[in-house]
Amino acid sequence: MNKTDVQVKVSIIVPVYNVEKYIKKCLDSLVHQTLSDIEIIVVNDGSPDNSELIINQYLKKYSNIKYFKKENGGQGSARNFGLSKAIGKYIMFVDSDDYVDITMAEKMYNSAIANNSDMVICNINDLNEKTGNIVKYFNNTTGVTNVFDNKSLILNRPAPWNKLYKKELFNDSNLRYVSNKWYEDLRLTSKLYLKCKKINFIEENLYYYLIRDNSTMNNKNINRNYEIIEAFEDIINYFKEQNYYDEFCDEINFLGIQHIYIAATVRVILNSKNNEIKKNLDPLNDYFSQNFSLKSKYIYLLDKNKRIVYFLLKHKMYRLIKFIFRMKEKI
Repeated sequence: MNKTDVQVKVSIIVPVYNVEKYIKKCLDSLVHQTLSDIEIIVVNDGSPDNSELIINQYLKKYSNIKYFKKENGGQGSARNFGLSKAIGKYIMFVDSDDYVDITMAEKMYNSAIANNSDMVICNINDLNEKTGNIVKYFNNTTGVTNVFDNKSLILNRPAPWNKLYKKELFNDSNLRYVSNKWYEDLRLTSKLYLKCKKINFIEENLYYYLIRDNSTMNNKNINRNYEIIEAFEDIINYFKEQNYYDEFCDEINFLGIQHIYIAATVRVILNSKNNEIKKNLDPLNDYFSQNFSLKSKYIYLLDKNKRIVYFLLKHKMYRLIKFIFRMKEKI
């Protein structure tokens, strides 16, 4: 922090890439936050569209926006860059195609101060761009706790953006996002949990996550899904290095079910030709079978739709999965 910088309560970091259609709604939700003592750090990650023109309009009107431009390095790289510029006591990340409740920063900050929390987590609104429908996501954890007292906490969504972090978490641990990789949030969030003495939950759905066809997780590049293997190797190695793997092996196993066996597998199925599904799934299936088990005491945490997919995958009914998802898209 520079001597001339005065620490603010919350730094909100916004990575920007090809979001000219969405950036206004995102920034509007941030500049109208009810918590006034904030800074909004907008990081243009080499976006080739007109996002910069829109951002410049906000720069002229709002003095608490800081704008930076860098070469493309992915969301993880942009978040790290924003962290290096942040002067807030606490950190929030907001993806630039999403938006938040205008009370989010205030409620998260007040909760962090009241509980002396290292991390505060709220519930999520999943907004389908195509239909406009909102599905509310609720964390499986409530109250004030940590991952050692409540291990299932680690099984909540690893998203970086429904959380408020004490900046010291990053400074003291030197943990950062990886660049140009998928699943960078899963890698880092799992590690940060281990560093938190107190994590508390807000039961309101304060974050609006936009589900859209051309988002990262709907990308049709099959090979990117194999990066989940590298992500889990990173997580497993870290937990072993910190001597926590044996303590959390059940939870890591269920993360594997969620993110490899179900999520990555379904994305590969949906983007494969029918006669190539098995071949494309081999790397994921081989890695999963060598490192994880389908038996888990946490299966109850899967919602109804994921339990159906889990059952169909166990019986290798890949084409039926593809048919169901395609029909669902047409409804």
